[in-house]
Amino acid sequence: MAIDNLLVFGATGTQGHPVVDAALEEGFRVRAASRNPEAAAEKLSTKAEIVYADLLDGESLDEAMAGMSALFFHLPVMPDSPEADLMISHVIEAARRNSLRRLVVTTGGYCGPAMPDRPFVAGLRRMADRFLASGIDCVVLRPTLYLANLVWPHLIRQLRETGRLSYPPLSRKRRMNWTATEDQGRIAVACLNAPVAGETLDIASPGVVDSAALCRLLAKVYQREVHFDPQSLDDFADGMSHLSGSADVGRQMARFYADLDALPLEAPVVDTDALAQRLGVQLTPIEVWMDERLGALLSLYG
Repeated sequence: MAIDNLLVFGATGTQGHPVVDAALEEGFRVRAASRNPEAAAEKLSTKAEIVYADLLDGESLDEAMAGMSALFFHLPVMPDSPEADLMISHVIEAARRNSLRRLVVTTGGYCGPAMPDRPFVAGLRRMADRFLASGIDCVVLRPTLYLANLVWPHLIRQLRETGRLSYPPLSRKRRMNWTATEDQGRIAVACLNAPVAGETLDIASPGVVDSAALCRLLAKVYQREVHFDPQSLDDFADGMSHLSGSADVGRQMARFYADLDALPLEAPVVDTDALAQRLGVQLTPIEVWMDERLGALLSLYG
């Protein structure tokens, strides 16, 4: 029997919200889990059932999962933290108790085999391994960098005022895919009934770009010249420390980008044509995302 319902954790966030939208569009019954159901009701479609759930409260997860067949999960904390291990344990244990049939998990960060095994990447790999070994049919999605990062408020302000793009802190020559969270949502929903249990799928949106191509696409949206001027890793670490409120997070994320930049120059690159054909989904080329989505996202941030 095909899966026709889905529980989405982090349903109002950058990663969860597109999964809710994609599942509703495909006719799934969607239950959206949030620690603040009242706030979630203001952000989500009225077609979604909204329930309270706290990943650190196993009992609340039982209530959220009752009667559901599948779930989408991403980790809302750093993967090497004690809270991460507890959240993962709670989700797996509750999924077993409630006899869920399919788990779709995103690492939320690139942790392919060529990446060094430092705490951030090691934590993502450990999470993936635990879900894959849970005894429940599971698929792990491994995205490249998110296009949504380009709408961080400080980047928007910088692009509007100076035409300067300081992110990502990578080589000008690096060619890679980026991932639209909307595509991740469509892929996650397709994985509910696709024969992909036990697999880890590298995912991305169509289009392989370097910094110059990225700036040309941004220039069309901002209607001004855009030049790539990447931050140093030290400055990036400082900025991430400020955004996250943690110096350790800043250091770890800077190390992550340094390791990403040490990969071969055309990496990470995903065969998005094969991915789309296998899952039967239509993915959004990066230039289309820029034209159709970036303007709308910019309006949300003012």
